[in-house]
Amino acid sequence: MVTNFFIALVLFFIQPIFVVGLIFTIWTSYRRINHERSNHRVAIYNTLYEIRNYLLLGLFFGAIGSILLTVVGIPVTLDWIIIYQIVAIVSLVFGYRFIHPLFTFSISSLILLGVSFVLDRSDFSFIPNTWYRPLSQSEFNGTPLFMNIFIILIFILVISIFTIKRNADRHLSVRFLKTKRGKKIAKYPIKPFWVLPLLLIVPGESFQALFSWWPVFSIGNEQYAFFWLPILVGFQFTVQAQVPKEAIAKLANDLMILTGIALIIAISSIWVPYAPIVGFIFLIIGGSIVLYRHRKREKNWNFLFGPAENGIKIIGIRPGTPAEKMNLKIGDTITDCNNLKIETEADFYQALSKNSVYCHLKVRNLDGELRLTETAIYADSPHEIGVVILEK
Repeated sequence: MVTNFFIALVLFFIQPIFVVGLIFTIWTSYRRINHERSNHRVAIYNTLYEIRNYLLLGLFFGAIGSILLTVVGIPVTLDWIIIYQIVAIVSLVFGYRFIHPLFTFSISSLILLGVSFVLDRSDFSFIPNTWYRPLSQSEFNGTPLFMNIFIILIFILVISIFTIKRNADRHLSVRFLKTKRGKKIAKYPIKPFWVLPLLLIVPGESFQALFSWWPVFSIGNEQYAFFWLPILVGFQFTVQAQVPKEAIAKLANDLMILTGIALIIAISSIWVPYAPIVGFIFLIIGGSIVLYRHRKREKNWNFLFGPAENGIKIIGIRPGTPAEKMNLKIGDTITDCNNLKIETEADFYQALSKNSVYCHLKVRNLDGELRLTETAIYADSPHEIGVVILEK
């Protein structure tokens, strides 16, 4: 069992889905930095935080989930794992929008159901029987295979809600769009994306049919193998008319409702064998509705991040700078700097030069409340306090 565990762990890092996800993350990270440098003269976030999030965000919950699945004993099949990896890689072609298991797990399960249905009822004798394993009658009815996948999916939904609420607004990289009147507006594409390493139990005969060297272990009269599956978890939505934290909270609440209904469907499978199949269809539709509801909220509200009438609008805060120390926020409007009224970016930098070691600001937040804030600034860079400003 120990040998199987470590072999599965080593092979985790060379699986196509993990490698493709990592390449996609690296590409996204460098593309974001280049965009920030070309549009704001400096990258808001110089670090490749996307890569760090991809590798680290899922470690804790991956360990918890792996322990639970191993202790409880919730196996899945190799054919489903192969189909999932293909579906997840194809989903990345469309960006992060549909890479969440909400979609990929559900689609993979429905494809497996359809493939098994066709293979069991048609003449495909030319296909080696080691390439697929026809579903048993109990699996076709929804248990245990589809019920197991559905339970894992509910677990991933719960940890996704927690992770998105906690991390989605930590790194906001601004983009621009123009209204019909030609006014420049700031928007924030939010793309949380990480890999969840989940240790799964797979029937041993599936592996030995394809990989005779793969070690297995026995539980009673059955043989099983460990398999570390990289599960890609992500979402993609844009905020331009709401406070990012509030928009994320609303999206998370919609996902909580979806998870609650999914849990009811899972419980109903005790009496309704086909409940998990219905659940997969429901989650695909429900996930699409959640994203649509967010988009609808954005379209119905006024633009929050447009140019300020009096002062200059902050649309980005660089970490580790005086602006962060002064607790400036995206959406704040700087009205005064060093006791001088501010109307343009040029006014702002001229006021900063009035005092090369200290900065005193009057700021109006999104609720219209005024506050004063001040801090020391870098003596070697008196014109740089770490804010990105929306030009009028």
